[in-house]
Amino acid sequence: MKQLFYIIFFALLLFFSCKKDPITNDPTPAPLSSIQVNLNNMVDDSLLVLNKNYFTSAGDSFMVSKFKYYLSNFVFTLEDGSEYTEPESYHLIRHTNGISSFTITQVPLGGYKAVRFMIGVDSTHNVSGTQPGDLESSYASDMFWTWSSGYIFLKLEGTAPKSPASDKLIEYHIGGYGGKYKTQRDFNFNFGFGRLNVLQTKLPVLNLKVNVNEIFKTPVAIDFSSLPTVVAGGFYAKQLADNYADMISLKSIDNP
Repeated sequence: MKQLFYIIFFALLLFFSCKKDPITNDPTPAPLSSIQVNLNNMVDDSLLVLNKNYFTSAGDSFMVSKFKYYLSNFVFTLEDGSEYTEPESYHLIRHTNGISSFTITQVPLGGYKAVRFMIGVDSTHNVSGTQPGDLESSYASDMFWTWSSGYIFLKLEGTAPKSPASDKLIEYHIGGYGGKYKTQRDFNFNFGFGRLNVLQTKLPVLNLKVNVNEIFKTPVAIDFSSLPTVVAGGFYAKQLADNYADMISLKSIDNP
């Protein structure tokens, strides 16, 4: 009997020692795609062409030789109310002639009903030292003051006949990331009855209109003869930021 016990014991021991470990598969990662964002930089209903003559709503003539700005902190809302937040979401728009664009990658598939973002750079990243991407100091050298003053959120340079500055220059370098004179401005667009459909086949396109003329009107009309330059944060920078708070509008969505 004792011998039979040992035979059974060693047989069981051999069985369990030879049993294969269960195979565990890593969960399949969720499929991802991208969204293309087009910036139609315009003066009212005309595409902005550098060094071409335009008129403000007050009838003042001006030309733009440089137009740059930061868009950041993109958050897309899905139909079920959940959100996708783009990591390291900082995009420096450098206008040439034509439509400017960038791509937001690693976006979960689905139908999106809204987007929100800001002009400018949040306060944390204004004082965080050397950073990657569009905030990198050499890439953004002409859009950065100092680590204490932070980034320039919007830069517009050009000329205007009414400007009393040398060579009739107009220069607006707008920044300031905290306090009563902060100049970040938020935008929030619901897509209404439409949806932005992120699929694996072809990129959807979010088309935004950026109207330069909004910088010069409402709530404060900008007179080139009395305010040809603003190149620091403060009271006048906030005035211009309040003006560009409605500079961007939703133009259209192109779905695959």
